[in-house]
Amino acid sequence: MNNLKKVGLTALATTLATSASVAGELSVSGSAALSYTGLSTNSAVNPWAMGDSVKFNGGGDLDNGMTVSVYYELDGGTYDDYNLKLGMGDMGTLSFSGNSSSGSGVDKLKDIVPNAYTPVYEATDSVDSGLIDASGNNQAGQWGYDITVGNAALSASYNPEPGTDNKDAETGFAIVYSGLMDGLELSAGYFDDGDEAENDTLGIKYTMGAVTAAYQMTKVDYAATSSTDQDATHVGVSIAVNDSLSVSAGQQSIEFDGTAEDEKNSGIGASYTMGSISMYGGFNKLENKSGSSSSADVEASIFNISFAF
Repeated sequence: MNNLKKVGLTALATTLATSASVAGELSVSGSAALSYTGLSTNSAVNPWAMGDSVKFNGGGDLDNGMTVSVYYELDGGTYDDYNLKLGMGDMGTLSFSGNSSSGSGVDKLKDIVPNAYTPVYEATDSVDSGLIDASGNNQAGQWGYDITVGNAALSASYNPEPGTDNKDAETGFAIVYSGLMDGLELSAGYFDDGDEAENDTLGIKYTMGAVTAAYQMTKVDYAATSSTDQDATHVGVSIAVNDSLSVSAGQQSIEFDGTAEDEKNSGIGASYTMGSISMYGGFNKLENKSGSSSSADVEASIFNISFAF
């Protein structure tokens, strides 16, 4: 998405006897977008919608060699996603998520399976089961830390007070190792959702030329016996046909403890870019929602076109 408007700024701040100069830029971006989401179970709802997101990105260099950046998003008229990051060079990046935009810890490994448009579990319903943070991941007031050591990318997240019900702190850890061979990434993650659940994930991704394939296993283990544990496998492949066209296919299977059937999510997708016009399309299908064989299958036909300027 190209910048609609850029505002350059240079600030000189003096605090007591200490002064520091910051040179930076704040950019505003957006696009004209139109989307279609047709559900087999929801024919009475208008499937057409218009994009309504405006994003603000700002940042600059501090005189001590560090960098600072800030991000805000207005989505549907609501100020909902925002974060602040401090780049410390070889010492990594420290971040703070004001709301819904952490990007650290298990957010790094929530879904490593490639897709040309959207994950196979999207659009069919509002519940994303079988992911490492399926039990909950409160990003409001969450701290993050990311650093690369050799061939290993390390990430951690911590939220000291994730809710208003005296819930224990949430902690997440992720590692991606790429030192075995060119194009191969091995990943592992762990998420402790306070006193609610302990979750873990393992994954492998391989890129060879225009083809990227990945396989991921995730376990969601609830502490309460009244909650249903989940074991999921997710596999997919994406192919860059040329510089403009990409296609993908994937499948996710989720075993819910104590249920007769596994939930299955499958889908295909494609993306095409022609100058300032980008088009995306896909078809996703949900079977045996939450492990129930009596649940009706849900099919979602999705399309999006956006114009950048």
